[in-house]
Parts: sequence; structure tokens; C-alpha cells
Amino acid sequence: MRNTKVVIFTLLFSLHYALWAQSKTDSENIAELFYTLNGDAKDPHKKINHTKGFCATGEFVPVKNITNTYNIPLLRESTIPTQVRFSLGGGNPKASDSTKGRGLALKIEGKSDSWEIVVLNTEINFAKNLEEFVKFFEIRIPKNGKVDSQNLTKVTKETPSFANYEKYLSTIPLTPSVANTTYYSVHTFYFEDTKGRSIPARFAFVPVAGEKGLTPDEAKKLGDDFLLKDFKTKVASKPIEYKMMLILANPKDKTDDTTALWSGKHKEVQIATLKVEKYAGEGCNRDVFMPAVLPKGVGAPKDPLFETRNEVYSITFGKRQ
Repeated sequence: MRNTKVVIFTLLFSLHYALWAQSKTDSENIAELFYTLNGDAKDPHKKINHTKGFCATGEFVPVKNITNTYNIPLLRESTIPTQVRFSLGGGNPKASDSTKGRGLALKIEGKSDSWEIVVLNTEINFAKNLEEFVKFFEIRIPKNGKVDSQNLTKVTKETPSFANYEKYLSTIPLTPSVANTTYYSVHTFYFEDTKGRSIPARFAFVPVAGEKGLTPDEAKKLGDDFLLKDFKTKVASKPIEYKMMLILANPKDKTDDTTALWSGKHKEVQIATLKVEKYAGEGCNRDVFMPAVLPKGVGAPKDPLFETRNEVYSITFGKRQ
């Protein structure tokens, strides 16, 4: 009789656990995946992606008369104070700056509206849907202290999105400075024009100083922490500037797939200049920048990852408090 009770209890517990796991949202599961990969038991409030970074302040300066083309009231303001964060991808706070994955995050705080932007130095993402997103990180979880490199290579080759992203990464430059790095939206947003039309576009922050690359040997000579040092040197003499360019979608471009590179010529429109002026310490590293905070006149992406991305940011920010 006792054994029967144990069996029944075990079955009920298993059922309860399965239902509990199923009830968890995709966002919660993805957040847990990041903590499995990059978390630290000694520091439960640690930032678990783009962990290494530094803060700055600057100005977002809309192009004069741009609201004659786009119905975005925020862009009527002449100069908008902006909080800036530069970062490296991954969860290692001591990662080498020779890491290719980089990010730029902005809080553009206008008088009557605001815009939070998170952009990367890659034009595309590694996953087109939630299933691929989870798989990409699951194959990187160490087992018995080691990542199964054979399985990682196998799955990457078998998954077109992963293989496409790995090939793309090999083509982008390792830059010596944030002032020589282009940052991209990856997602397609929708910009309302003055005729009431919703115009699909990706956008990029293009460095006025131009994009430059490093050879592996040049990167080695710079050490592991060259980006902040270079940044402080540059802003001591003048602001680092970027042109914010809208890249308007062509009719056949995939606007709901963040793994798709747009090919051919595209109309580009500059809507603002970002001027990064001053180093502001590391206080913003525990802050959150939410891509879902959009000004009136800018519509959210329609791909499968954008909403979940914002939910994950909310969950992980809550854990850092």
C-alpha cells in the first residue's frame, strides 16, 4: 500500500511540475536560459547579457524639417538629451574588447515624448523565431563543465539561420573604436509619414568618422580594454557623432524575419545625428533600455522575437534589483 502511495505521489508531482513548466511563458524560459549560461550564484543581481559596458551622455539632434516628411512629433525638438550605453555581447564582465559582438543603447528623453533604442553591430540576428532562439543558446550550455563543440558545429551547420549568421559574422570588421562602429536596428520598424502611410524601415547609426577594421595582430597589441580608453581620449577633444539613417524596405524585402539580409539598393534617409559627448561612469550598467518604448509615429516590429525580447529585458531587470 505504501509503495502504491509513493507511486501516486510521484505521478502527481510529475504532472504538477509538467503543468507548472508549461505555464511558464517563453520569456521566462529564455530568461532562465540566460541565467543558466551567464548567471553567477555569488552575484544573483548580475546583468546576464551585454554585461561589460560603460555609460555616456550626449544629444540627439533631429534633421531640420524632417517632420515635413515623417509625422514623428519628437523630431520637432531641436536638441534632445540622451543617455548612452556602449557594451559587448555576452555575460563576461571582463570580456576582451576584441569580441566582435557589440551593442549601443539609448534613452532619448524629449520634452513630451521619449524613445529607447537598442542596436547591435550586426545587420541580422541568429534566429528567426523563438524555437531557434532557444536552440542557439541550449547548444552552448556546458555539460560536465564543457560545451559539446561537435554538437554545436553539427547543429549550426544543420540550421540555416545559425549557419547564415556565422558566415555573416566572418565578414564584419573588428573595429578599434566605438567611433568607427556602425550599429543596426536588426528589426524592421514602421515610420508614419505626413500622408499617414506606415513606412517599413530598418535603421542604422553610421559613424561620421567612418568604419575601420583591425587585424587580429593589431587587436592583440591593444589589449582587452581598449574601447573605453579610446572613447575617453576621443570625447576629450570632440563629440563622437553618428548619422541615424532609415533604410527603407523594398517591396520584396522580408520585414518579419530578423535573419534576412536585405540585398540591392535601398533608399536611405537621415533623420537625426547622435552626438556622444561625455563619459558617465558605469552606473547605467544595471539599468534597462526597452526597445518597446517608442515615440508617437514609430510603430513596433512585427517579427516573432521583438515582443519576447522586451519581456525578457523586463524579467532580467527585475532580477537585478
